[in-house]
Amino acid sequence: MPTPTDMDNAGTGAAGAQATVAGDRLLLRGILVHDIRRDLRRHLRPMLAWYLLFTAFATVAAAPLTTWSLAALLHWIERPFMGDFDDLADNLLAIAWLMLAGALSWYVVMLQQAGMLLVSASHGCRYRTAAAALLGMLRRAGPLAVLAAWQVFAHALLAAPWLAIGVLLYQWLLGGYDPYYVMAARPAALWWFLAGFMPVLVGGLLLHATLYFRWLLATPALVLEGLSPVAALLRSRALTRGRHLRIATLVVGVALAVAAMPLLVTELYDRAATPMLDWLPDQRLPTSAGMVVYLTLYAATVLGVLLLGTTLNTLLVRALFLRLGGARGARAVPASPPRPGRFVWGAEAVFLVVALVQAAIAVTSMNLQREVTVTAHRGAAALAPENTLAAFAAAIDAEADAIEFDVRLSADGAVVVFHDSDFRRIAGDPRTVSQTPLAAMRDIDVGSWFAPAFSGERIATLGEALAFIDRRALALVELKPDAHNAQALLEATLREVRRGGHDDAVMLASLSPELVRAARAAAPEARLALFTNAALPGTSRRTDFDMLGLNHLQVDGGAVADARRRGYLLQAWTVNDPARMARYMDLGVDDISTDVPGEAVRLRAQRAALGDVELLLVRLHSWFRR
Repeated sequence: MPTPTDMDNAGTGAAGAQATVAGDRLLLRGILVHDIRRDLRRHLRPMLAWYLLFTAFATVAAAPLTTWSLAALLHWIERPFMGDFDDLADNLLAIAWLMLAGALSWYVVMLQQAGMLLVSASHGCRYRTAAAALLGMLRRAGPLAVLAAWQVFAHALLAAPWLAIGVLLYQWLLGGYDPYYVMAARPAALWWFLAGFMPVLVGGLLLHATLYFRWLLATPALVLEGLSPVAALLRSRALTRGRHLRIATLVVGVALAVAAMPLLVTELYDRAATPMLDWLPDQRLPTSAGMVVYLTLYAATVLGVLLLGTTLNTLLVRALFLRLGGARGARAVPASPPRPGRFVWGAEAVFLVVALVQAAIAVTSMNLQREVTVTAHRGAAALAPENTLAAFAAAIDAEADAIEFDVRLSADGAVVVFHDSDFRRIAGDPRTVSQTPLAAMRDIDVGSWFAPAFSGERIATLGEALAFIDRRALALVELKPDAHNAQALLEATLREVRRGGHDDAVMLASLSPELVRAARAAAPEARLALFTNAALPGTSRRTDFDMLGLNHLQVDGGAVADARRRGYLLQAWTVNDPARMARYMDLGVDDISTDVPGEAVRLRAQRAALGDVELLLVRLHSWFRR
């Protein structure tokens, strides 16, 4: 039987063991910090040469090949990952596309890390080291591709069960509700779904994190020890066994610091450097030249910060690999090409020229005379109940250029103006639109939910809506088909538009590229818009639509440039914040869809009153903050 003294000794031993573990952790952190600082001093300049070299390589080769291959695949399968997600085939193909996109992106990251590992394992001059690292990376490109594929495939298999559980729970608890009703009303079924799925999601993410940190050292094992992809994964698993939590703490801490660096630089430029642009003379040429210099300096600063962050992350991985028992790979770097200095300096010069050209293009491509149009989303939906004649009247009073509204097909084939698949959100009525005849819809009050002043507002037909608008604004008619009635809705809509003679005052729109293609075939003269949450290259043929309506969170300078290059109009939807409206106007979108059209019209008028130089500076500010 243990005595009090024995128990005290045991407690002291346990406490001592815990203190020893804590001390080991602190010691490990201290050793790693020492290793990283030493390697940073020794390899920073070769890392810079390599980073510039790899950036040029990625810009010229890796990024275009990745984009073209993904776009070609999407064009080949002719299935979009945009807009509607009701079709199972679309969902499966979208997941497969995302897996491939993830694998290619991860592969590019691994190539960059491989080169940095080779640089950190060498002791030559920076030019010779960087050039040799590029050759070494290319020689390992095949095994690295296999390693990336293994990792992405394993994570996909790991995600399948919890994704399937989420889908089944959603169908069981929320499948009978319109998604917009779920978001607006938040019924009890939503909370049951979240209560059931959140533990599954958290557990799944923890498993993914465990797998990621288990294989964290696979790349250095392949690059520095020359192992095969499978052997590198096994080697990483052996080195990290029992240390996942400590490794995760270190890596996540560094990752958060690295992610914060570009944000900090942007904030500092915006607060300290951007106001200096006001000192530029009120003339177009010096203003443009000053902006080019400014953008080039900004790009160089961000490049330096990204270099530092990427280098810190790579050196941490290398330090962990070596301290946990990995080999140093003294012969990892192959022979360098002849005249390595010229080789690297040439790559750096090319990169600098590309940066200057991009900055100049960004400035000169700003079309200062382009005027954005304003679309009232579901009418002025912030001022009156959506998709009603009252909302259309408010949009016309706000001087909107276009009025967007949704149409569905009733049980008796009438084209009615309504958004949701049922009346639950608007009127508390669970009946569906497709199973309710027009006469029964006339009794539904679709205004009281918004405000008592709109009590008695009724559902309008497409013909009534077009007659009410009467060419005072463009009618942007979004087709909202239910299951198996898409073609019938399209045909009925076209008949109604032609019957009233509104062909020149209507633009048809849909979230479905297939329906847009069908509309083009049925009415070649019609103006068409494709709405989407995420526009991916190759998802639809250019001839299918005249305007792309893109979720405003996905709109950036690249989306605007792509629209200009391909020759279609770009709409940002649905933007209700004035600051965001100004940003998208300054980026150069063609149309802004909003629930508050009067605010967008006011901002547009303010910009129309600016001079060229003032507008140029305003647009630079918006470009900079993108």
